[in-house]
Amino acid sequence: CLSEFLFTMPLGTFLLPVLCFLGVAIPGGLQYVTFSRNATKFLHLSMDLESGTIYVGATNFLFQLTSDLLMENMVQTGPVLDSKDCLPPVSKLECPQAHHTDNHNKLLLVNSVQKELIVCGSVHQGICEKRSLTSIDHVLFRPESPGDTQYVAANDPNITTVGLVAFSKDEVPLLFVGRGYTSRGVGGGIPPITTRNLRAHGGDVQATDSHSIFSYEETAKLAVGRLSEYNHHFIKSFTYRSSVYFLFYRRDLKSQSREYKTYISRICLDDSHYYSYVELPLLCQSKTNTYSLLQAAYVTQPGKDLASSGKLSEESALCIYAMEEVDRLTNWTRDVCYMRDGKSEDGAEVAYIEYDVSSNCVQLPADTLYAYPCGSDHTPSPMASRVPLEAAPLLETTESRLTAVAVNVEDGHTIAFLGDSRGRLHKVWSGSIQLNSMVSGDLLFDQLQEHLFVMTQSMVRCSLYSDCESCLALKDPYCGWCVLQGRCSRRSECLRSGLSEQWLWSFNSTQQCLSVQSLTPANISREEKRNIFLAISDLPSLHEEEFYSCYFQDYESSAVLTESGIMCPSPDPNQTPALPAGADHVTIKLVVRFHDIFIASVDFSFYDCAAVALLWKSAPCQKCVSSPWGCNWCVQQHLCTHKAACEEGTIIYNERVRCLWGPGACPCVQGIQGSSLFPVNVARKITLLGKNFHLYRVLSCYFTLALRNHISAEHCLDSQSTGLKHTALFPSVFTEQGGGGVLCRTPNCWVILCLRGCFHTLLNVSLPVTFYNCSVGHSDCSRCQTADSKYNCVWCGGDKPSCIFRGSCKEEIEDLCPAPLIHSVYPLSGPVEGGTRITITGSNLGQKHQDIAETVTVAGIPCAVDAQEYEISSSIVCITGGSWTERFGHIVVEVPGGGRGVSEHIFTYQNPVLKSIVPTQGPKAGGTCLTLLGSKLLTGHPNEINQSLPMCWLCAFEEPCLVNSSYLILCKTPAINLLLRSVRVKLEFILDNLSFDFNSLHPMPFSYEVNPILKPLNAEDPAKPYRHKPGSVISVEGENLDLAISKDEVMAMIGEGICVVKTLTRNHLYCEPPSEQPCMLSLQVQMGNLNFLLGRVQYDTESQLTFPLEAQIGLGVGASFVALIVLVIVFIYRRKSKQALRDYKKVQIQLENLETSVRDRCKKEFTDLMTEMMDLTSDLVGTGIPFLDYKSYAERIFFPGHRESPLQRDLDIPECRRQTVEQGLVQLSNLLNSKLFLTKFIHTLEIQRTFSPRDRAYVASLLTVSLHGKLEYFTDILKTLLNDLVEQYVAKNPKLMLRRTETVVEKLLTNWMSICLYAFDSVGEPLYMLFRGIKHQVDKGPVDWVTGKAKYTLNDNRLLREDLEYRTLTLNALTQAGVAAGGAEDSQGISAKVLDCDTITQVKEKILDQIYKGMPYCHRPDPDTLDLEWRSGLAGHLILSDEDVTSVVQGTWKRLNTLQHYKVRTDSTIASSALSSFTHKTPMLEDADEGGIKLWHLVKPTEEPELPKHRRGSLRDRERAKAIPEIYLTRLLSMKGTLQKFVDDLFQVILSTSRPVPLAVKYFFDLLDEQALHYGIADPETIHIWKTNSLPLRFWINIIKNPQFVFDVQTSDNVDAVLLVIAQTFMDSCTIADHKLGRDSPINKLLYARDIPRYKQMVERYYADIRQTISASDQEMNSALAELSRNYSGDLNSLVALHELYKYINKYYDQIITALEEDPTAQKMQLGYRLQQIAAAVENKVTDL
Repeated sequence: CLSEFLFTMPLGTFLLPVLCFLGVAIPGGLQYVTFSRNATKFLHLSMDLESGTIYVGATNFLFQLTSDLLMENMVQTGPVLDSKDCLPPVSKLECPQAHHTDNHNKLLLVNSVQKELIVCGSVHQGICEKRSLTSIDHVLFRPESPGDTQYVAANDPNITTVGLVAFSKDEVPLLFVGRGYTSRGVGGGIPPITTRNLRAHGGDVQATDSHSIFSYEETAKLAVGRLSEYNHHFIKSFTYRSSVYFLFYRRDLKSQSREYKTYISRICLDDSHYYSYVELPLLCQSKTNTYSLLQAAYVTQPGKDLASSGKLSEESALCIYAMEEVDRLTNWTRDVCYMRDGKSEDGAEVAYIEYDVSSNCVQLPADTLYAYPCGSDHTPSPMASRVPLEAAPLLETTESRLTAVAVNVEDGHTIAFLGDSRGRLHKVWSGSIQLNSMVSGDLLFDQLQEHLFVMTQSMVRCSLYSDCESCLALKDPYCGWCVLQGRCSRRSECLRSGLSEQWLWSFNSTQQCLSVQSLTPANISREEKRNIFLAISDLPSLHEEEFYSCYFQDYESSAVLTESGIMCPSPDPNQTPALPAGADHVTIKLVVRFHDIFIASVDFSFYDCAAVALLWKSAPCQKCVSSPWGCNWCVQQHLCTHKAACEEGTIIYNERVRCLWGPGACPCVQGIQGSSLFPVNVARKITLLGKNFHLYRVLSCYFTLALRNHISAEHCLDSQSTGLKHTALFPSVFTEQGGGGVLCRTPNCWVILCLRGCFHTLLNVSLPVTFYNCSVGHSDCSRCQTADSKYNCVWCGGDKPSCIFRGSCKEEIEDLCPAPLIHSVYPLSGPVEGGTRITITGSNLGQKHQDIAETVTVAGIPCAVDAQEYEISSSIVCITGGSWTERFGHIVVEVPGGGRGVSEHIFTYQNPVLKSIVPTQGPKAGGTCLTLLGSKLLTGHPNEINQSLPMCWLCAFEEPCLVNSSYLILCKTPAINLLLRSVRVKLEFILDNLSFDFNSLHPMPFSYEVNPILKPLNAEDPAKPYRHKPGSVISVEGENLDLAISKDEVMAMIGEGICVVKTLTRNHLYCEPPSEQPCMLSLQVQMGNLNFLLGRVQYDTESQLTFPLEAQIGLGVGASFVALIVLVIVFIYRRKSKQALRDYKKVQIQLENLETSVRDRCKKEFTDLMTEMMDLTSDLVGTGIPFLDYKSYAERIFFPGHRESPLQRDLDIPECRRQTVEQGLVQLSNLLNSKLFLTKFIHTLEIQRTFSPRDRAYVASLLTVSLHGKLEYFTDILKTLLNDLVEQYVAKNPKLMLRRTETVVEKLLTNWMSICLYAFDSVGEPLYMLFRGIKHQVDKGPVDWVTGKAKYTLNDNRLLREDLEYRTLTLNALTQAGVAAGGAEDSQGISAKVLDCDTITQVKEKILDQIYKGMPYCHRPDPDTLDLEWRSGLAGHLILSDEDVTSVVQGTWKRLNTLQHYKVRTDSTIASSALSSFTHKTPMLEDADEGGIKLWHLVKPTEEPELPKHRRGSLRDRERAKAIPEIYLTRLLSMKGTLQKFVDDLFQVILSTSRPVPLAVKYFFDLLDEQALHYGIADPETIHIWKTNSLPLRFWINIIKNPQFVFDVQTSDNVDAVLLVIAQTFMDSCTIADHKLGRDSPINKLLYARDIPRYKQMVERYYADIRQTISASDQEMNSALAELSRNYSGDLNSLVALHELYKYINKYYDQIITALEEDPTAQKMQLGYRLQQIAAAVENKVTDL
């Protein structure tokens, strides 16, 4: 059965849920805002109630959306490498079964107080992470190596997880989580309900290694006996009042029916032990059905009761449970279990203890309920009720299963929205439901009905409608338009909804939005200010001091209320909106607002009468008085105005004002009297026709030719007062431009007439006219006489005859034109048969076609003129007649009147002869190139020679030929349709009218053959490429290949390469491809017009050892060929070997030369360093090496990575219990002396899954401190545990033993070796000298303060890869009292060497190094507490700092100040004094991006962030991929050579047996040899690895990398990087395996590649010498250990260590007690009883005592 529950509350809505079934598609008819993604499945949705931001958790994705569902951010969370059987971090090496797994979002919770988003996924055992609410791609916290209690969500996508964020009474954020049971991974051990930390504790920080965040270790959990029997399916969690509730269902395995039941459980918010846990079953049952499988729930404040439920058979129901009833039955169950043994008055059991916990309902005093409302350690828990809370279904439906529910109350009506399994949303209002009806009738989604997207926070839909019309059109009972708030909202959200007209209900069909009914006036001039009256009905009333505002675009004016609406003053003329270009008005929205809230709007126009006149310059008066704006025209001012009167003169009113006025009253010019043709250079009087001229006192007329922009002016000669006609003289002279005039015709030419008064332009008139020039286009007499007679053009004689206007000719007009003149003739030859088209050009070649139609002759033969091609006077095209004999002569043209023109050119009639044609046949497809041989072939138009094939007496085909020379023509045969062989083909060659028959020229007739056919190269599968063996030819099969084509005419191509055709037969084509394959392209063969694509060709580069069948005829020949190949291979191999040897020697010589150059540099560097070290050695004679005291040494070794040693703390217990607790801790110390208890304790802890490697190391160090006074006993325990460890690894892989620190014994070994070797001070001096040498050498060159990269280093990742110019400065450093050790100011100062590129902080550190040379670091002041002052003279003082106002800023980069920046010179005086004002230390790169400013020092760091430590390998790999120039390699080599002596000295002291070997080393090595002998391990490599892992790896590597563990010094990242390389070298020296180095090997390993073999020999000799020395007896070792205990035990706070150790005892108290009780020996020794006594004393714990 399935069920669905809705919860309602009688008091206050506190939960605002959002239902989401986010879909991939929504029908286009819906108007709702949607967000969809096809590539994923949406799972969870959450909202930040403060910002309105929405967060969506999906498979492999997180989305951050605005309230409008616009995506702000997206993060991809999967797929990731994962396996349910592996713990994070997951890698293929450690988890082979891992594969890329989808990450399903399991939890998505908003923590608004901390501004963080809690995100949990199904991968990596369900770990969670914190992300920023403002940007989800910013991860605030993610556990990289989580503890067992930090796994939160279920690692199975099908197992549910619910959660909520709540705050305790102390405002501590807590995460309450309910998750189902999972059998794989860590889920099998996680309780179903837990409370988890969201804030890091005390000393812990919110870093990736924080083990308190998301952990339930120190909070609370639901104790369950057998988790697998309680498989909860959680549906919801919520808070109500001061309790947390969980809703879930599970199978009741204890009942006979084993049916599913739904439960609700309650826990007090501040219950840290779940003493208050109570759960009770819920029952939703009608008369016929029982619904018991919870589907969804909702908590709200009801108007009328509703609820929901469902079952598996698609039947579902809606039920309701009041929270008062839930709390009442829960409290009753608690009371019965507290006070009446869980039984009712009739004796029936109604309350019991669930989850197989050993507790029972009891009878406690009556005041228990008031004293412990949330339970205590003496009250029974967890409690459960056998009496269900029942409810009857309000609604049942069998159509579809209800899967989601959301509820809201509006005006006392409870409205529920029910989502069903068919993707629909039902709306239940006032207890009734309309099935199959959607919300608002349009919320039906995609046809597949798989997905639904509903965003409803109560009625979030109202806010989706931003205007009143859409809000009222919604017709939804929830919504209405809140007028004065300007939004669609619920009535309760509208502040003045109680007043009339304030809230317009959407469900009221008669309701209308506010609108402007009328507007008076509707438009005004931009030059006037008026009051605008708006009629608005039902305008809401306002408070006394409130008012409406009118907005004319950006101008605001206060509105005045009227009876019908409001009055709005218009803006001042200078504030009116600007007019758009080319417009006489602008229409804006006149908006009525209440504050910023829109009330109503209407269109309103501002017009400009002056703009009307400007837009219509040709008729400004007419347009002005006819405009819709009511403009009037002032005649004398030539002005269009909105005013009713002019300053002077006559006014013409708008036709809208006075009907007798308007455009008809305006003066106007109607046209020109007479012709509109005007010849250029001729003056003429014109008469203008118009009306109303009497209104003007015209003074002058101006005419402008618009096309040419030529202007002339003349006084008007006559003006009639009646205004009907107006005559004026037009003396304008229009000249030609550019030396050649054009004939200008209407409409391209306009004359603009301007009538002017005294000061104003009165009238602009555009008149269409035609200006013409007779000389244009009439260059000769014939053309001039053929011009249109209306232009009156004549040919004017004289010295320079020309075509001009008749009135302008001063010479004699010539009526008869000169004789024709021939300029050119083409062509100059033609066949005797005639038909050649000749083009004759010249002048005066007739005035019409009839003039020369019969008078053109060529060599005396008439030439027929083509009338279509004839051009008057300039060009004749004629066709020659036949001469039938070869002849030549001139071309003659005669015109009427006796004019005769004779050309200077000679035209020749000649007879071309065609002697032969090759070839005689071709394919039907055509394309055959024919070669014609003969004489005089260049006759007529040779480029137009065609060949024609008439066939079937109906068809003819042509193809143009190419004339190669006078003796050779190349022709391609035309393609013809498919023909039968019997059809005869006639081939002719046509040259103009001359035709040659092929058959008469060639003995064999021309014939067409069938087309050739070529088959694909790979006939079986044409898609596969043809494999070609280089050196061979390609064979192509086909048909009819050589019938009509030769091999020379075939073109074969492979890509752009030519495949040379070697042979062409009837059925085969053989071609030789290029020697190298251009690319895998197709073979293309062209045969005439046919193109064949035969498939791709791929060259076979592999050597083929098999021979074709044809080559296997002679076995002897084949064997000889093989032998020859072998000899060639041997010869090539020897040659290559010699070449490789020569290359090797060449590289070796280059390396030797490089070593020589580096050696020279090292000599100088080493000399300088040794000088410095000699000074340091002399200083050490007085001060000594700054060794740490034993306490500091032990704390740093035992508790690395802790900011503060736990031993520095005091006992955190009240003074009243201090004595009791201290006594209990002493008893614990005594109990630790029991070897059985201690080993049981350690083994019990190590088998706990929540006991992390970090906890193991911490417990081992606490045990070390606790047992430091009994080191002999400590050593015995170590041997016992080591024996167990050896036994464990011998069964697996013995070489892996002691490789890491994963067990308690491994950390105990580290601590034991550190204790025993503290007195081995002979290593101190070389180690300290190495440290100081590295520091001196690094500081000698530039060090980038931001990136930490240095010029001198051994680590290529820390190498400064730039050549920087810098100088060494010697400064005189003065110190003041309180700064220097001497106390008084040192007037002489101290000489300090610095670099001019050093930052001020670096300078401070170097000065302090000089002042406190040889002194411990703890005695020197912090550089940040000092000011650095540059003194120059008596008054020059300047405080230097890394950042100040003088810092150079470029964009987002700020450069740190250096001495070079301040221009400090050498020998300058620098004074250090106490800090005058607190300044922050210069941040490193990680902090520099805050505020957008990034700091840099020497070089700008790369934008790529630095990777975490566990991924440094990938960074190194990327660095390795870069080519390192020799200059950088030599720097590394130089640094290595400079430090070589110090490295050798250190390794020599560590690995030397000349001094007595430390007793502990000999003792432990002998112990390892005994263990190997005992277990039969004879492999020397295994024993070597054991010794390496126990001493060099466990102690020396740690000391070399961290000199601050031994000395009171301050290290830096640069020094640490160098020490890391040296430590790695030492580690490589201690391994037996040979490292194969190559060009891809790390630079750090290559540096010491030649030294490591020597160091390996030292290590092997060291191990061998130790083995040969006399064995150390137990008595000697115990004596040495006892002395160590006496000397140093008092330095350590063992009491605090015991108290810290007890916390782990308390954490695993039950498991430890169980282990002790199960051991018979421990029972006899009463170890469990003693531990209970200690627990009672230390923690006041209630035990079984």
